[in-house]
Amino acid sequence: MRQEFAGSVPKEPGSPEANEDALAIPDGSNRFALSDGASDSFDSKLWAKLLANRFVDDPGVSPAWVACALAGYEAAHDISSMSWSKQAAFERGSFATLLGGEYLADHHAVELLAVGDSVALLIDDEQLVSAWPFDDPDRFQERPSLLSTIRRHNGFLDAGDFWTRHGTTLHLNKLNVPRLLCMTDALGEWALRSARDNGDGLRELASLRSEEQLAELVLRERAAKRMRVDDSTLLVLSFEREARDGLSIS
Repeated sequence: MRQEFAGSVPKEPGSPEANEDALAIPDGSNRFALSDGASDSFDSKLWAKLLANRFVDDPGVSPAWVACALAGYEAAHDISSMSWSKQAAFERGSFATLLGGEYLADHHAVELLAVGDSVALLIDDEQLVSAWPFDDPDRFQERPSLLSTIRRHNGFLDAGDFWTRHGTTLHLNKLNVPRLLCMTDALGEWALRSARDNGDGLRELASLRSEEQLAELVLRERAAKRMRVDDSTLLVLSFEREARDGLSIS
């Protein structure tokens, strides 16, 4: 697995520190994670970062897994020193998506988990092969499930079909040049609409080589009212299958 591109464009170009997206892809790891903090949350930037980092350390998402992330979130805030308004906001909770994956080199496959509306688009020769957790741009109008710092909102994690509903495996064996484009919702909606309308969106995303190029694309599409104004993060991964003699198969 190789990182071809990683970049993010904040909702407010002049305030990058307010970007509530988080990306984790440690050097030498076959795991990656992307999380989009909800803007109406108390501290969704921190919550998203904790979720993404925890996934690359341990992809076994469960109620206990979220509880560990929540312990870090609670430790970062001193409730007793907050004003009453901040306490009320803290008690309403923080929310974030989670899109995480692990490349299984022996099987030349990627296991994905998606909670919320951050999406992964698998392409081959710049053509869309599949998308997860959905492939219809109209689905972005729905209210997504999100991971929350309020335990009662994470009840869906206890469902027996949680991994069936939120997980999938992408098999790469039959693809020529597989690449995985992982992105937060505003960019994902735009990319899927472009693919549906036979536009050049996927080709443009796959060809990006700098964060400045991503910013140019996002700002152009926002100005044309073709993309919603929101933090927009993109991760592009490529995969080469390892042959038994140690040589890669392109």
